[in-house]
Amino acid sequence: MSTEGQFELVEEQVRGYRCRVFRHAPRTLPALLQLAPWTSDAICVVYGPLRLTYAEVSARADRLAAALRSKFAVGPGTRVGLALRNQPEWVDGFLALARLGAVPVVLNSRAAGDELVAARDSTGVSLLLLDSRCGRELAAYPATGPMIVVGDATLEGAERERDRAAVDRAIGAGAITLDALLNETRAATVGAAPQVAPLDAATILFTSGTTGRAKGAVLSHFGTCNSVWTNLYAGYRIAADMAARYGISLQQLAAMAPQTCMLLMFPFFHTSGLHTGLLSTLMRGGKIVLMRRWDAATALQLIEREKVTQFPCVPTMMWDLLQSPNLASHDLTSLSSVSTGGQALQGGLLSEMTRAFPRAVPGTGFGMTETTGAVAMSVGEEYLSHPGTAGRVLATTEIKIVREDGSVAAPGEPGEICMRSVSNMLEYWGDREETARAFDHEGYMRSGDIGYLDADGFLYIVDRKKDMVISAGENIYCAEVERVLLAHPGLAEAAAFGVPDTRLGERLVAIVVPHASAGDIAPADVSAHVGAHLAAYKIPTEILVQQSGLPRNHLDKVDKVALRRLHGTA
Repeated sequence: MSTEGQFELVEEQVRGYRCRVFRHAPRTLPALLQLAPWTSDAICVVYGPLRLTYAEVSARADRLAAALRSKFAVGPGTRVGLALRNQPEWVDGFLALARLGAVPVVLNSRAAGDELVAARDSTGVSLLLLDSRCGRELAAYPATGPMIVVGDATLEGAERERDRAAVDRAIGAGAITLDALLNETRAATVGAAPQVAPLDAATILFTSGTTGRAKGAVLSHFGTCNSVWTNLYAGYRIAADMAARYGISLQQLAAMAPQTCMLLMFPFFHTSGLHTGLLSTLMRGGKIVLMRRWDAATALQLIEREKVTQFPCVPTMMWDLLQSPNLASHDLTSLSSVSTGGQALQGGLLSEMTRAFPRAVPGTGFGMTETTGAVAMSVGEEYLSHPGTAGRVLATTEIKIVREDGSVAAPGEPGEICMRSVSNMLEYWGDREETARAFDHEGYMRSGDIGYLDADGFLYIVDRKKDMVISAGENIYCAEVERVLLAHPGLAEAAAFGVPDTRLGERLVAIVVPHASAGDIAPADVSAHVGAHLAAYKIPTEILVQQSGLPRNHLDKVDKVALRRLHGTA
């Protein structure tokens, strides 16, 4: 993307409401994907020793699409489950399904068997494409349709043997291997683009949560394209600012710039991994570097070797990088963008990040599965001057902050964050009641997050709506307390939560984990730190210091239910 005109915004009536959309953006996923440079010999995917060009990835996707159509009659609207870790076969599967107009049902590849079964059954998928771990998990349950299992040919030694054993177990439960499927299919191409409409389902992604079953958010073709175009526009603005800073044109900058390269650690079953990571990078003709599992030392090696330019991550990963004893021994000057999201930054992490990567533009953002990615974003000086923000509200999204009584809050006043955009989900699959509760009468989706907008349009997250403690009639938002706790230089992790109290109704408890190098941390010192930054009633009545990390769910979010259980109050 090279011109401002390609990002012209217009208002259109979408699903009964006025929405701002990009005039020149594609409206369906197949049309969007046609813009990627599929005939190029540039590297598209790197995974261990495997290096695939755009032309090779395209050929692999075409061959798989032909096989899926020939053997399983996959076509427009067919729901097919993808349950694979971030590996090349996930990319193959997603692209193949998109080229057929099918609906990828993106399952959590880290989920337990009963979670996979619940997601499979709730969406009624007709076919599953699984990695060895998910295949092993599902082998213990009755099959409801055909399964294709994929091993990992890059593994060696004991890992390779475990992978083969898991594949064999899946085969014993009725699965076929991907290699067997491809070997019995003669056709290699799928022909004409499928007929799909902008407001048809493009994908189904599952929401996270600590209670109840995850819900399948149905994302439209139109919303997906809008989300990807938003990411491209953000990149365009960064490039335009850089060109202006150097006194050159965008065309000159593009000619000088190396191939975009992203070290992608967000899983593909997250909207960040799929839309911001995979699809946006493909549209830029960039290189995607995948890792089987997170390891800071390996990440540093890959950044240097592959000349990684973009590294989006959660703060925990950034902390690991910055604490690595090998940090200074690697050439990391290729990094032009580092961004964090998913949780509050630990104390001092932003300044450490900018010192370690002085050439990289820092950034952050806020979004949800149900919004097909970011609704707010800030990068560079804008972010550095507003370090506590979740980002400036994007041009394609309208946000209102709603009080408990349903009225709209004033700037700076906290309330529930509600969003309206063409990228909002269509529905929760098969759940009319939850879908109805998710939207208000004006088409705004209720986020369940508490936050506020300042007068300049910057969004700040205060807490989850349901994660609020009411103590002696005062509302205490746990995220606000946690943000202050994490600003303590000696603390690596912190979580706040409410427990029943006879006198107060609820009282606030915090569990904190010191940095390994911090030595002993006294609860009184932590209390004093909170009291220096927040009102006295927001100081936890009890602070527990533990050396082991906080319990987390499969999405790496702190599990508050488990914390209450540890405290003896769940």
